[in-house]
Amino acid sequence: MVWLLLGYLYTHPDAKDTAEGIMNWWLPTRGVMVNKTGVEEALNELVMSGWLTLTSHSASHSMYGLNRARIVELQRLFESSE
Repeated sequence: MVWLLLGYLYTHPDAKDTAEGIMNWWLPTRGVMVNKTGVEEALNELVMSGWLTLTSHSASHSMYGLNRARIVELQRLFESSE
């Protein structure tokens, strides 16, 4: 799941969304159907490891997006795996 989320951000580095939006829009475009708990766990892991930023407008409107300070590292990661 973490790899899929990073892959989406590699191709859409400006994307920002809630856990629900990510579950409904980012992942189905990759042909992946997942549950909310799995998405939230992966998002929390990516925030804790510094890949994602988290902006909370309220408990139900937490927005996730790529930590722009790591965009070059993300590009290298995916370019080296191709």
